[in-house]
Amino acid sequence: MSGRHRIVAWLAVAVFAVGSLVGCAATVNGSGALTGPPTDASGAASSSGAPGPSNGSGASDVPSTSDAAGPSGPAGPSDTASAGSPGNCPASYLPPDPDRPRVELAFTVRPGLATVDGTEHIEFTPDLPITELVFRLTANTAPTVAEGNRIQVRSARADHGGLTATYARAGADPGTQGGLLRIPFASEIPAGTTVSADLSFTVTLGSNSFDRFGRTDGYAWFGSAQPLLAWERGFGWHTEPMIQFTAESATSEAMRTELTVTAPASDTVIMSGDPTSGTPDGSGARVWRSTIDAARDVSVAVGPFAVTDVKVGSVALRVGAYDPSVRDALVPEFERAITELSARFGPYPFPSLSVARLPAEGGGIEYPSSILMLDGSRMVVVHETAHQWFYAMVGDSQATHAWLDEAFATYAEALVDDDPPPANYLHLAGRVDRPTADYGGDENDYYLVTYYKGAAALLAARDDAGGKAFDAALRCYANANAWRIANPADLAAALAGLPAALSVLRQAQALR
Repeated sequence: MSGRHRIVAWLAVAVFAVGSLVGCAATVNGSGALTGPPTDASGAASSSGAPGPSNGSGASDVPSTSDAAGPSGPAGPSDTASAGSPGNCPASYLPPDPDRPRVELAFTVRPGLATVDGTEHIEFTPDLPITELVFRLTANTAPTVAEGNRIQVRSARADHGGLTATYARAGADPGTQGGLLRIPFASEIPAGTTVSADLSFTVTLGSNSFDRFGRTDGYAWFGSAQPLLAWERGFGWHTEPMIQFTAESATSEAMRTELTVTAPASDTVIMSGDPTSGTPDGSGARVWRSTIDAARDVSVAVGPFAVTDVKVGSVALRVGAYDPSVRDALVPEFERAITELSARFGPYPFPSLSVARLPAEGGGIEYPSSILMLDGSRMVVVHETAHQWFYAMVGDSQATHAWLDEAFATYAEALVDDDPPPANYLHLAGRVDRPTADYGGDENDYYLVTYYKGAAALLAARDDAGGKAFDAALRCYANANAWRIANPADLAAALAGLPAALSVLRQAQALR
């Protein structure tokens, strides 16, 4: 779930009973999935290669959207378990929280595709008293700015006596406004009061940027481009510092989302809630609109895509690519991923999935109902599609519990493609449930522990508990935590009847 392709130097990472040091090497793809051959401790390549329940049985039919519609039921405080415990398992995904935020986003992509102007209107009903609104400015992350990207907020206003906006660096590039936008209030706003805010901003897209922002060869793409409301129900504002390498450190509730994109008329737009066509606006541009009942964030890609629209069960799959042959190779891979993951985790969570395969290399980046692909491999397809369940539907704080989406997506790869990470990854040093800020600039350690050790722990927990029972418990976890922000305690509640699984995850320090 990273936006950049990079070769990560492999480290000596674990000491085994035989006394030998084992080191590994990988390519981090844009989804944050890891690919590439392990190496020995000297860095030389070795020959070995280096994942929710309608019925509670671990099986389901080809994807249906009848149980899939938006965010969730009530959320508890950050590490308090909710309704996932045995005997309290919902039969299907919990419905959206009726008090979830509403957001209207409008992006105008300028000719040349280097600049995007945006507006945001948000209506937010906090479940706790607040004294400010806090938005995350993802495009100002230091490695993202180094690639030529950034966001500049032009105006920010809130009702109920909202005061002048301020900015905090929060780990952002020092040459930007900062990583957090705060709109303070003159007095405390009681819980249950609906507050609205209006923001305008400009996003700059870097040339040949391998990130969630970028442009190259007549194509442009951006995700998390708007100021992102940083609230978690039952917890409050997330103000953690941004990560210092290309990965995620945001937390956001699922929101009712209206998305409008205006782009040059010659281009096709592929975006979250992907519409099939744009409407001419009379000025040389087309306007594309979509509505998503529950989305934590959105992505947009613009360019002369070759597009195919197909149905996978009741799911509308749209795949666009820079070349028709690349598109045609991807379509069956996504059909397979949707079908197989639905059978394991429950119905595909959205009515549609839109995929933009861009003329760049680097992996993939998932968004609710959309994926930006900078890689066409089967592994990346499965990883990013799995994120539609784990991140898009069952959310998490990417700053504090990133493994709850990344380890699960890597685990999904292992199940679907029967290609697990080496079992010894379970013994890598470091706790799986670790705030991203604790890694500093150690990108190697973050990916190895969060993705691979986390996935190895889930696989070992499944082996020890029994596949059928573990699969049923994970489907319970997905049903009980649909459309809310889950925490490790919620997973522990779903696994409460499987002490062997809990033991494995606790030994990996995935559960607190």
